[in-house]
Amino acid sequence: MTFKAKFDLKGMDEYLEQIQQAGLDIDAAAQRALEKGGSILEKEMERLVPKDERNLEANIEIDGPHQEGNFSYVEVGVVNADAEIVIYGNVQEYGSPSKNIKAQPYIRPSIDGKRNAVMKEIRESLKAEGMVD
Repeated sequence: MTFKAKFDLKGMDEYLEQIQQAGLDIDAAAQRALEKGGSILEKEMERLVPKDERNLEANIEIDGPHQEGNFSYVEVGVVNADAEIVIYGNVQEYGSPSKNIKAQPYIRPSIDGKRNAVMKEIRESLKAEGMVD
């Protein structure tokens, strides 16, 4: 059981096509770039997560990179944790009206607040490898 958020890169099809036509290894470069972008989200989630005795912060991590066909991605959040921690993380993110627990979101605000920084980091990583201008 996993509680996570995926961060998809849309709109880079043109760049990827140019890279592929140039014969460059986009898969490895994309995976390295996704890890760098994912680390920005991981740090922000760790900063925003509620701090308490359950130590949810210790369960926030990057899983991947993964590849399915031409699609590469990383998962960032409470991944690879036991069911109890995942449920706890979900309750912290969304709250629980039945138990009168107020939401203390840390995943969605991280994605919303760091989206531009993640995209910039990914672009800079690809640029450093000669993948984009």
